[in-house]
Amino acid sequence: MVSLKAFFERERNASSLLRLSRVASFTITALLLLTFLTPGNLLSEASAFFIPQLLAAGFAGLLLWITSERAFHWAQLLCFIGLSISSYWMVASIQQVTQSIPISGTPTDAPQLKVMSLNLLHMRFEEKSIQQLIEKRQPDLISFQETASATPRLKSFLVEHYQYSVLPPENQTTDITLFSKYPLANAGLIFVPDLKEGPHIPKEFLSAEVDVNGSPIQLYAVHPASPRGPNRLEGRSKYFDFLSKHIKAQKTQVPIVILGDWNTPIWSKTFQDLLSDLQLKTTLTSFIPQTTRYFQIHP
Repeated sequence: MVSLKAFFERERNASSLLRLSRVASFTITALLLLTFLTPGNLLSEASAFFIPQLLAAGFAGLLLWITSERAFHWAQLLCFIGLSISSYWMVASIQQVTQSIPISGTPTDAPQLKVMSLNLLHMRFEEKSIQQLIEKRQPDLISFQETASATPRLKSFLVEHYQYSVLPPENQTTDITLFSKYPLANAGLIFVPDLKEGPHIPKEFLSAEVDVNGSPIQLYAVHPASPRGPNRLEGRSKYFDFLSKHIKAQKTQVPIVILGDWNTPIWSKTFQDLLSDLQLKTTLTSFIPQTTRYFQIHP
């Protein structure tokens, strides 16, 4: 460990690369701690989407700082502790809301439902890619977001195997659509009240009861706003709050499944609180969780 005096003496003669790695390490560490300690504000919620990338950049910057300076002092130790705490929080957050066993480990007499959620905007409305992905995964039920005017095209190649659906009236567009191999009952869109007007603030979620070989499952398909501005962040918060209150008010005794484009990373406190409030768990499609805003799904 070097003294504080030696630290400032070296600062005067530091190279641009050393100064850059130092500033980057401090900034990233502070941003990560802010994200976990003060959730709910625009900066924290937007940064939450990039926590794995920020952690990687933070540790890389710290390593570059240490090797460039060829010394280890209190400032580097603080960054290391901050980055380690953030890493622990991320892993602990994932473990808190994920199932300890895969869905396939449920009792054999429990209803089995394989679902898929696709954002058509992220797929760039490429019909061939969408068909290939569906054929590969063979889901029982598919929820689409950002459907817009693509409903007729979806229906044209899905109707043969997905006889049940929730679609908008003819010649009208919608955000969320649903296609299912199993019968659907009490299906429809539920609108979230008191949201500000805007093209990027979704105002509805879909509710339907799925009859899986005689066993009912209550399903909700969601697509809240992405927190890219104050109005959208407020819209997402109100969306989740209304969704939670609606589900609890139903007092259903059947299994519940919620799927969709959450626009919320799994380690976000917003997501954590929602699942905790509803006493639900989630499952991961890969070892490393993916956020819903900046990653695409390919067949």
